[in-house]
Amino acid sequence: MNIKQTKIEKGTAYLEAIVSPEEVDLEKNHVVDEMIKTITVKGFRQGKAPKGVAEKSLDPDKLSDRILNHIMSHLLEHAIEENHYRLLGRPVLEELKAEKDGSWKIKLQLPLYPEIKLGDYVKYLKLKNKKDRKVEDIYQALLDHEKVDVSELVINEEVNYSLERLTSQSKSLNLPLEDYLKALGKTLEQVKREYAESAEKSVKLDLLLLEIAKNQKIDTEDKELLELAKVSNVPSKQIDQLRSIMNRRKTIDYLMAI
Repeated sequence: MNIKQTKIEKGTAYLEAIVSPEEVDLEKNHVVDEMIKTITVKGFRQGKAPKGVAEKSLDPDKLSDRILNHIMSHLLEHAIEENHYRLLGRPVLEELKAEKDGSWKIKLQLPLYPEIKLGDYVKYLKLKNKKDRKVEDIYQALLDHEKVDVSELVINEEVNYSLERLTSQSKSLNLPLEDYLKALGKTLEQVKREYAESAEKSVKLDLLLLEIAKNQKIDTEDKELLELAKVSNVPSKQIDQLRSIMNRRKTIDYLMAI
């Protein structure tokens, strides 16, 4: 698997990869072996039909999707290991082309976790009278003074989530999305821009608060998290999410007290 980084721009790494015919065939064989275990062919018990017979019963679209998922997974592993990437969101497949020789040409975009160099936030936050200070003042000061390059891929992903929620709302009212937006007095493009602006601010603030927490060694002990999770009925698998929420809250308290 030959992987080349073509450029890094505005928090996004652009990659091109060539997957050899042998690698494609190898992944196909692995996927076929996995999939035939779960299907039943007439005259045979589940998973017991000869491979050649069972393979003909597989859904070709599902087979192709599984092969691509396997190849993409390995491609990402290699790219992250070789380039020491730290991802902020999900990769985006830009192009997939099957060559005549059986190889695959793949173009991929990766949203990278930005390098954050904090300014003197203690100094510029002190310019605002502590008695009059609001959380919104803290947020705006951070956005005004700190530079963070957030990949457009992350913003687009957040916008798509918001649009999905908006579509669900319109469906619950039995209204086409276009009519729902007219009732709100907005166009789809206006809504997308608003979502994009909101998403960019939200992501930047989260990253800045995490960096300040790290800078100030703000963390929540496991004992406190477990007690809080028990009281709040938070499942154990969401402990890390709860830690992030608590650390953010403590960081905001710290900034409000400066």
